[in-house]
Amino acid sequence: SIDPQCAEVFQLLKIRRKHRFIVYKIDATTEAVVPETIGPRGAGLPEMLAALPDADSRYAIFDHAYKTYDGRPANKLFFLSWFPPNATPYSKMAYTHAKEHVREVFTGVFDIMARTTDEARSLVTGEAESESDQEFDDDDF
Repeated sequence: SIDPQCAEVFQLLKIRRKHRFIVYKIDATTEAVVPETIGPRGAGLPEMLAALPDADSRYAIFDHAYKTYDGRPANKLFFLSWFPPNATPYSKMAYTHAKEHVREVFTGVFDIMARTTDEARSLVTGEAESESDQEFDDDDF
């Protein structure tokens, strides 16, 4: 199930711009999705990435502020599914199964999935993660 507070906090971020990010977890006792960490408006991507655990899955909403090609300020809301490599298979399955229901609450966001903080950073900012992301020529093989 999804705690009603999830939608309330999300609306404060989306409409009122009160927060920069929200990290959600599945509470083990109630088996409900609840807000775990709420980042203040002055926080940035490094603070959100630091709030994600190394050994457990999570969901996160991040309000990414950027400038368009012509210099205008703009924002994009990202829904991050966080599945680190050392998370338990049970955790990954639980979050994958609940994602469909959680996404119904969080409308108007871009859906991304990441396993590492570098991957999440590159998906949000649009910057290349590393040289390994570049295409290979057929002559290289």
